[in-house]
Amino acid sequence: MSMKLRELIRAVRAAKTAAEERAVITKEAALIRSAFKSDTSSTSMLRHRNVAKLLFIHMLGYPSHFGQMETLKLISSPVFAEKRMGYLALGILLDENQEILMLVTNCMKNDLSHTNQYVVGLALTALGNISSTEMTRDLASEIDKHLQNTNPYIRKKAALCAHRIMVKVPELIEDFIDRATALLSDRNHGVLYTGVQLIIYIMTEMPDYRSHFQRTSIVKKLVKRLNSLVRSGFQPDYDVNGCTDPFLQVSFIRLMRLIGHGNEQLSEMMTDVLAQVATNTETSKSVGHAILYECVLTIMHIEAEPGLRVLAINLLGGFLSNPDNNTRFVGLKTLSMVIHRDKSAVGRHKNTIIECLKDPDVSIRKRAMELIFELVDAENIRTLAREMLNYLVTSKDEKRAELCERITVVIDRFAPDAQWHLETLITMMSIGGIARRA
Repeated sequence: MSMKLRELIRAVRAAKTAAEERAVITKEAALIRSAFKSDTSSTSMLRHRNVAKLLFIHMLGYPSHFGQMETLKLISSPVFAEKRMGYLALGILLDENQEILMLVTNCMKNDLSHTNQYVVGLALTALGNISSTEMTRDLASEIDKHLQNTNPYIRKKAALCAHRIMVKVPELIEDFIDRATALLSDRNHGVLYTGVQLIIYIMTEMPDYRSHFQRTSIVKKLVKRLNSLVRSGFQPDYDVNGCTDPFLQVSFIRLMRLIGHGNEQLSEMMTDVLAQVATNTETSKSVGHAILYECVLTIMHIEAEPGLRVLAINLLGGFLSNPDNNTRFVGLKTLSMVIHRDKSAVGRHKNTIIECLKDPDVSIRKRAMELIFELVDAENIRTLAREMLNYLVTSKDEKRAELCERITVVIDRFAPDAQWHLETLITMMSIGGIARRA
């Protein structure tokens, strides 16, 4: 008689050597295989327990292919507990490249029409994760039907399946564009989130269809929904550290970035709500920083007015004063990404960037130095050259050659006079311990 899953886990953990563990697994795998072959009424009742143990054995790295057919039998079972175990095993023991997966297509189609929403959810989850090209093509019409389902639980999972269909069968995208747009009007946050992610995928991976979403009607929907999230009070169902559904806010802002890029009219429609996000978001928590980070990237990528860009760069400047190392690193990295859009606005935070050169964290010092190189011009060369030489003193020996080369390029380009040029080069070489490359 084979043991229960809990007993198997306990026996494996009690094994003191790898050989003892293999012996336990080999013995139990043989009992499971025998139970599958006998296929009597008693073993059928324990099939879901045996498959559960087989999943544990698979997670430990041992062979489990002999249980694939039992997975299909569990999926076809009318008992929900067995069906749930079958779909779980389907996602773990099989993948889209195995021919046996085609045998489950008809059963999955029946489950998609089931009266129990959770059975439908199991089928949609499996379809969205491991469906092959043939399976997605066969069941695309069922997914299209469920995108119009009145149940938000099913609509949300159907949207995830639609993403899988677009990946596997791109020619079917036109059948789902209107459905994806309609999801933006949904009241359920989960459905909204999946709908936004679906549109983001289309605009990112299928640029020929970008124009379908670059419309004023869609921007108005996004602005309205984002504005309601920013202005809403405390909502316990969606609150995360004082912010209302930050995941949805970030998705809205990211989609606005794709829609507004290169389109001045649509960008103008977004400026007010982006300014509200930038000024009203709580900055004392990491979740607020995540929203502000996306907001800054969007402002710098759309055709925003200069005042809004200055506000975005000032937000990044605030990141540099945060005690959290990760936040300061993100601020420095993002400033390096956007400095070409407004160098003068970034230059206003020069002193804060210089302070980052003294940070104990080497990654922050390195990012600050990269930003200093970008900020140097004829007006600040004297000040920044002094800071670069100070940084050279504390740098590692293997990095000094590269730093000296870059400092030399900057000094050659922006030196105010020949005497300062020569004195600075001599100081740099005395610190670096190397001669300037010819």
